[in-house]
Amino acid sequence: MFKHSLRNFMRLLPLIIIALFSLTSVLAQDATRVLSPDAVTTGVLDSQNVAQVYSFDGTEGETISLTATSQNGLGLAILVTDSAGATIAQSFDNTIGTTSLPGFSLPATGTYYVTVFSAIGVTVPANSQFTLTFGSDLAVTPTLSPPEVTAEATAEQTPVVEATAEATVEATPSTTPPTTNFAPGELLTSTGINITLTWGSIANLDLEVRDPVGGSLRFATPSVPSGGVFGTNTNSVCDTAVATSPTEQATWQSGAVPTGSYELIVYYQPIEACVTTEAVTFTIDVTLDDVPLDTIEGVLSPNETFLSSFVVNADGTILAGLSGLYTDTTILPPVPAAELLASAQPLARDVPVIGTITSGNYFQTYSFDGVANEILTITMTATAGSLDTLMLLLDSNGNVIDSNDDIQFGVTNSAISNRRLALDGRYTIVATRYGKNVGGTEGPYELTLTGPTGQLPQEIIDLGLERGDIEISLQWNTAADLQLLVRDPRGDSVFDDTPQVPSGGRLGVAGNVNCRAPQASPVSYIYWPQGALAAGLYEVEVWYQNQCNDTQPVSFTLTILVDGTPVFVGTAQPALDERFLISFVIDVNRQVTAGEFGSIGTSQRLDAGAIDFQSQLESALPIASGETLGGSLTTDKKYDLYYFDGEAGDIVTVSMETTAGRLDTTLFLIDPNGLQIAENDDAVVGESTNSLINEFTLPETGRYIIIATHFGMLYGGTTGAYNLTFSRLN
Repeated sequence: MFKHSLRNFMRLLPLIIIALFSLTSVLAQDATRVLSPDAVTTGVLDSQNVAQVYSFDGTEGETISLTATSQNGLGLAILVTDSAGATIAQSFDNTIGTTSLPGFSLPATGTYYVTVFSAIGVTVPANSQFTLTFGSDLAVTPTLSPPEVTAEATAEQTPVVEATAEATVEATPSTTPPTTNFAPGELLTSTGINITLTWGSIANLDLEVRDPVGGSLRFATPSVPSGGVFGTNTNSVCDTAVATSPTEQATWQSGAVPTGSYELIVYYQPIEACVTTEAVTFTIDVTLDDVPLDTIEGVLSPNETFLSSFVVNADGTILAGLSGLYTDTTILPPVPAAELLASAQPLARDVPVIGTITSGNYFQTYSFDGVANEILTITMTATAGSLDTLMLLLDSNGNVIDSNDDIQFGVTNSAISNRRLALDGRYTIVATRYGKNVGGTEGPYELTLTGPTGQLPQEIIDLGLERGDIEISLQWNTAADLQLLVRDPRGDSVFDDTPQVPSGGRLGVAGNVNCRAPQASPVSYIYWPQGALAAGLYEVEVWYQNQCNDTQPVSFTLTILVDGTPVFVGTAQPALDERFLISFVIDVNRQVTAGEFGSIGTSQRLDAGAIDFQSQLESALPIASGETLGGSLTTDKKYDLYYFDGEAGDIVTVSMETTAGRLDTTLFLIDPNGLQIAENDDAVVGESTNSLINEFTLPETGRYIIIATHFGMLYGGTTGAYNLTFSRLN
């Protein structure tokens, strides 16, 4: 029944959109709703806006791809129609928050409409933000040459306008990328460069300008060697916040200024003591020798980032680049995956390759053949210019399986260290930059593919701590309190409250515990001394406990070594209270097998989102009220599915009890729409690792799914047998 309901819903999608289509001609007139190839558009769904409509002009035979991704996990649907309202393509997913139309051919030349709406119906959580990525096989890689300014320019791409040092002469548009000679160049100016950020609220916006020679001009670095000077850090504290045209300025005074690409970054960083939640409209004005570019405009919500750029040429001309919201560049490929795989150059191990990133050529791809369980390290190092590197690693299907922006806090080179490959196959490396197409840094780089590297982070080595057979370190980049916890094969946990356990595990250092002694670059380290290694399962958890009044985004690196050999090195950008987990098993021959690494939810709510239960519904077993069923979880089978049919108002209880092994159980209850509505890890915290969803009232009539799994879901490692009991109490 559950699968049939999904099919029936797909049949209803065109009927739902027919009602919305009457709005299409009006909405699509808005230039902000015209899609451009390879651009990312941001939209919001809520009770007042149950659908968002966009348009694009297409050519017969053109291949189009679309991906909609919800920021809060809301299931999304995409419908593509022609100008007459006929359905061209459609797709939906009501569970994981990402829906894709990977590639379809347009039947005729004309205008087409793309509608994005909730896959679960018209009941939409407030402020359900999403991103929409549009791709075309006819798209041309963007350059810094100014596009024609038309009424169809998208909201996230500022029209590019050029100007000369003489206000009366307009520069001739260039069709070639900016210079790729990254030797420092200078332009003699009479009044220099002036960059002004202006907005209209007490929100804390911050301006950063990265110059062509690697300088980063902002409130924390108010001067740079190239001559740039930063003005006042406006609205940085509550008692001096102003709402009437607050501004921040960056200037290069008269005289010599660097030629090349300047990247503009605007951050919306809320202040904990005087939080602002509204979206803020802002402008950026740039002048060279008092000759302006067209004003750059944007809108930011709290914790969002906006990027733009401009190029100062040696002849005194100034060209504006693309503009747009920063999206999660570590997981979104710059163009459709098929294009990345097709253009990749073969890459040999231990042989460095040289490449150059510019705004006219902002990514390059390389491929290599890998073997399952092979451990590899990839480094990308900028060698000149201002390049802020970014790397993505794709599997043979084009899925992003790993990524890195900054190798560590304050170092903008990139490294994917000690990555264990899951399968045999061809892998692709994407070498690009922070911000990808809307970024502004440029320069040459060196990229190298090597085998494993067995070094602890230098910050740990510098502390002079005891080394061990097992060494686990955590580094992060703010004064926040992140907890590192390791559970050993006996079930004992080493962390700041229990610094030593009987198996020999010890806490060497814990950074920023309880915010008592904040550090700018904290580290934590847990180890088992030499000779104390025990075979069995280990689970490593990282928990973002407290901001400690530092509102900067957190990025951490987790490193695991066994016998000096890398088991895992990974990075993540956690939200406050989010928890991450990885497990590894050491066998009697001291061979190590590591599991996958990922988010398991928060301390308040575990999240089953990583479990692809929808594709396994055919294996779900029925369970009746009063019935107890036995099952088991292994390293190869991390969850079981059960189902029952319920009525709105039914009160149900589900329990899961371990009967053999060291299984640490976890339960999830999924409603008929595929949404998680209840979960439990420990029935009695601190006393039992069995799980209980007790006397839960069903919200609607339909088929419910029970997920019986272990702590950590896909990322945990405990195994054993269990009994699952279900009862209806009314």
